[in-house]
Amino acid sequence: MGTSSDAEVPVPSCADPDADAIAAVLAGEPARFATLVKRHDQALHRACRAVLDDAAEAEDCVQAAWVNAFRALASFRGEASFRTWITRIAVHEAAGRRRQRRREAPAPVEDLALSSQCPERATYADQLGRLLHRAIDTLPDGMRTVLVLRDVLELDTAETAACLAIGEEAVRVRLHRARQTLARTLAASEPELPDRARPARWRFAAARSARVLAAVMAVVVTT
Repeated sequence: MGTSSDAEVPVPSCADPDADAIAAVLAGEPARFATLVKRHDQALHRACRAVLDDAAEAEDCVQAAWVNAFRALASFRGEASFRTWITRIAVHEAAGRRRQRRREAPAPVEDLALSSQCPERATYADQLGRLLHRAIDTLPDGMRTVLVLRDVLELDTAETAACLAIGEEAVRVRLHRARQTLARTLAASEPELPDRARPARWRFAAARSARVLAAVMAVVVTT
């Protein structure tokens, strides 16, 4: 990807694990973009999946978001972290697709699983993961996306607000309501769940990650 001679190339910093890769890409080494894709692709899929309710559509969305990010990388100024910047691009892409298609297809459950340290509880953990997945999917769009960004991706309030282009107070309100709604849904579905049950961790399929990386880099290296 060509850059103008006066482009501001981010200065690598030991505090920013993405800075070296970004600087290399902007300096004419597009293959280094793969480092960024591998590091953040899982988080982007989770975010897009939360917005779109469809794993296959989320994969397409993530690929588009990465290509858009590559083409706009010279505009990244480091005012927010790269993770926040690329998540904002992905969420914007997903929201646009959802507005256009408004698909409500049931989502597969294989991407969600509650991590369990005890093998003897694997069956219970799998059932609980499926229950949590269904409960998260029933949340209204705004609540679900905030819940995933905050409790699954573990973005902070400011990062979540930046990604969604809303105020921090709105993030806090939506998150509080989402947690309350999720707790009520879980309590009604499974009385034995702990009161403070948190959303399940999402297990990302390695095959999907490889597909996304291959598709994105095919565009990057020919741009």
